[in-house]
Amino acid sequence: MDFDNVATAEDMSEETRRGRARHLTQQAIALAVQSRWQDAIELNQRIVELNPNDPEAYNRLGKAYTETGQIAPARESYERALQADPANLIAQRNLERLSRVSDTEAAELARRSGTRKLEPQFFVEEIGKTGVVTLQHPAAPNVLATLAAGEQVILEQQEQHLIATAMDGTYLGRIEDQLAARLTRLMTTGNEYQAGVVGVDGNTVRIIIRETVQAPQNMGRISFPARVSAEAMPRPYLREGLVRRAGDEEDEDELEIEGEGDTDDDEEDPTEFGFHEGTLDEA
Repeated sequence: MDFDNVATAEDMSEETRRGRARHLTQQAIALAVQSRWQDAIELNQRIVELNPNDPEAYNRLGKAYTETGQIAPARESYERALQADPANLIAQRNLERLSRVSDTEAAELARRSGTRKLEPQFFVEEIGKTGVVTLQHPAAPNVLATLAAGEQVILEQQEQHLIATAMDGTYLGRIEDQLAARLTRLMTTGNEYQAGVVGVDGNTVRIIIRETVQAPQNMGRISFPARVSAEAMPRPYLREGLVRRAGDEEDEDELEIEGEGDTDDDEEDPTEFGFHEGTLDEA
């Protein structure tokens, strides 16, 4: 990729150098969002030549190296970020994460890089059609350490559970049982779903699940109803004998559709669906 012509740092005034670095930073962020990691490496290298004490440029460089499977230079970049800013949490987290990646896993990461990413638009919230969940019973830390925000994952039905796997079939974790039962029922009757990694923090993996196909027989049944607290629900006054027992069968979908317009403080924050520090850390 041809970037703007940049003179050597020695030929520039301090003000010109800072202005050029800001301009290149905007380009570097755009490259990361587009997953153009090799271009991102080249551009961030030019930024740190202009400003050797820019921790964010080193973080972006570390991210780009990681995405191309170059773990050793990625670690070095994060270490340089910490030299420039010892309190930088992004660099600290990523160094700790990379410390769990072996050479074999790094080679596998390089093999998979560039073939498993979803478009950024996939992570935009659509009420009723998307939901962000934290995986239950997650995989081992060394497995999770190879995941990256934006990576596509597969949802598979196994016995009574709905599990998330990497594209190569590696187990990542399990969908919470209540949501899994709902999605499994909708999948059985024709709905289709796609999922991607929102962020990884230690043993915690958050994914977004999106309904991509709604079967005609599921028309009117939303995949991800708004969550409503018990305190917010109306409490009609009925004689005890008229109230059905909690164990009686009810049409769960109709009940949830009626509450679709209600929200509370537990509803997902729409900002969580984009790339930020907890997801695409260095972008």
